[in-house]
Amino acid sequence: MEQNEEIERQIWEFIDGTCNETDKVRISTLVATDAVWIQLYNELAILHSMIPEHLETEQPSMRFTQNVMEAVATTQIAPATKKYINKSIIRGIAAIFMIMLTAIFGYALATAHNDTNSTNLLPKLNLNNLNFNRFINSNTMMLFIAVNIVIGLVFFDTMLRRKRTQQTH
Repeated sequence: MEQNEEIERQIWEFIDGTCNETDKVRISTLVATDAVWIQLYNELAILHSMIPEHLETEQPSMRFTQNVMEAVATTQIAPATKKYINKSIIRGIAAIFMIMLTAIFGYALATAHNDTNSTNLLPKLNLNNLNFNRFINSNTMMLFIAVNIVIGLVFFDTMLRRKRTQQTH
């Protein structure tokens, strides 16, 4: 029994063309001379020729793509930003950058040389001579109020959007 299975395996390799040249020569001589090999070869050759005639490749149904797309559309996709972004880590990174910028600015101020011989790029500012009443008039007050109203409306809009997204989830 095992011998027939081994012979069938070798004949299938011969029919499929997957065996090497020495096995091809050996099997072709056995198929030409040995009665058991001739009988098995004829049976397997008939089976091999019948396979393409009786076997059809399966095609998916006409609505297969549409069914898959409808199934995908019903799934709920989780928002990635709320799950994977930790606000405390972002605040920590921002704090590190602020500390570094403050340290660099402090070091620059500490190592700056104030020579009296060098020309000052900035004139000395005397706050007593500054007249703030020139800057504060009705136009600037209206501009200040308008900017604050716009900022308030933007803040109010973001609050309403947050509430709406929280209610939908």
